[in-house]
Amino acid sequence: MNRRRITIAILVALAVLLVLAPAALAGAGGGSSGFSGGGGEGGGGGGGGGGGVGLYILIQILVRIAVLGHGLGALVLVGLVVLALLYTNLAPRMRNFAGAQQSSGRAARRRTAHRERRVEAAAAEAAEDDPAFAPDVVRPAAAALFKDIQAAWDADDRRRLRELISPDLAAEWDRRLDDLERRGWRNHVQVLDEPTVSYVGLTNRGDEAADRVVVRIDARLRDYVEDRSGAHLKRTGRLSETVQTREFWTLGKRRGRWILLSIEQGAEGSHALDEQIVANPWSDEQAMRDESLVEGAVADAVPEGTKISEVADLDFDGDARGAALDLSLADARFAPDVLEVAARRAVAAWAQAVDGDDAELLTIAHRDAADQLLHPGDPSRRTRLVVRGPRVKQIRIIGLDAGATPPTMTVEVDLEGRRYIEDRDTAAVLSGSQSRATTFTERWTLALDGDAAQPWRIAGVGTPPIARA
Repeated sequence: MNRRRITIAILVALAVLLVLAPAALAGAGGGSSGFSGGGGEGGGGGGGGGGGVGLYILIQILVRIAVLGHGLGALVLVGLVVLALLYTNLAPRMRNFAGAQQSSGRAARRRTAHRERRVEAAAAEAAEDDPAFAPDVVRPAAAALFKDIQAAWDADDRRRLRELISPDLAAEWDRRLDDLERRGWRNHVQVLDEPTVSYVGLTNRGDEAADRVVVRIDARLRDYVEDRSGAHLKRTGRLSETVQTREFWTLGKRRGRWILLSIEQGAEGSHALDEQIVANPWSDEQAMRDESLVEGAVADAVPEGTKISEVADLDFDGDARGAALDLSLADARFAPDVLEVAARRAVAAWAQAVDGDDAELLTIAHRDAADQLLHPGDPSRRTRLVVRGPRVKQIRIIGLDAGATPPTMTVEVDLEGRRYIEDRDTAAVLSGSQSRATTFTERWTLALDGDAAQPWRIAGVGTPPIARA
């Protein structure tokens, strides 16, 4: 009997741990989808409708059966209920829990500590040109920024938020605050302890508009929603208003001080630990090689106003890549290496534009193509495609139309990263996963209608479907 009770108690404890695995954005910037359990208007509309309370009641029933139940029938009943819970309701949370381990645990702590030492060494070099990169400047600035942003969100002080975050991020947060207001909800957030700040990323371009640092913030918050009746709604699946949060914050500069550009959750933002560290504008060797390659290709292009068909035979046998190589003998802009540069630049600009300025993306993509990258299949823009830490695995040239005006090439780009569709008002993940990296393939049509710095631009996008969350 005691053994049976112990076994059931372990199963129940496992269910509790899975339920409590963090998945939603906690604190400032979170949407209504992270809360449930309230009554009244909109009480269940935030994404879970009372699921946290129902699950809590179920767990309590299981505990009581485990302690008081007798006989084989009770054991079988409890076992079936627990298995059903695990397989039908908790599978997504199991995946989130597994993904979250990438940013916690002993191995992750060692990885973060090693990364922080490397960043600190680079920061010492960067600080010689700009003291804002020094660790003893970045850490306290990030901690103060974290607390100021939570306080402004708690007070619904949008004017103050605009002083602390980028305009593009403010536009996203305005939508979430508007949605909360429509429901008659207020999201209250209080920082309970001094946040722990790890300095894990640095990009020094020598230009305030392009300078970046990344910090990992661990903090304990009181985080709840108050509805019209004054009732408190907790985070979905949480039994307490107290939450632990681990987030990666990307900071940029505004008039010499650091502001928030984007937030990524622990597993979602773990790619920051592998990103290139750029201590000065000359240490980014890949960017310098890319720039040199494109400059050389443009210098070897056909004269302006000359069509490629006038200097090259467009009747090709073989695949598109071979045709591009042949054409590159007449116009070096057709070289596959130049296409690779365009694709890598596009991927980086795409990831940056998710929360940030679209300007960089628009230098490498037509407006319609950029919209399709950011809001695929949604002209209303109520949803957005979020890509985090995308890495180019392979690029294939699958089509070439050198006789078109302008000439075009179609490429398939194999990528790896986190990718999901998000409701911009509620921050609900509609498909894909924040915590699980995946591989996917983009099909882009590039047109030779750019400038000397970026000759190939994305003119068309074929975005693959994303599996439901």
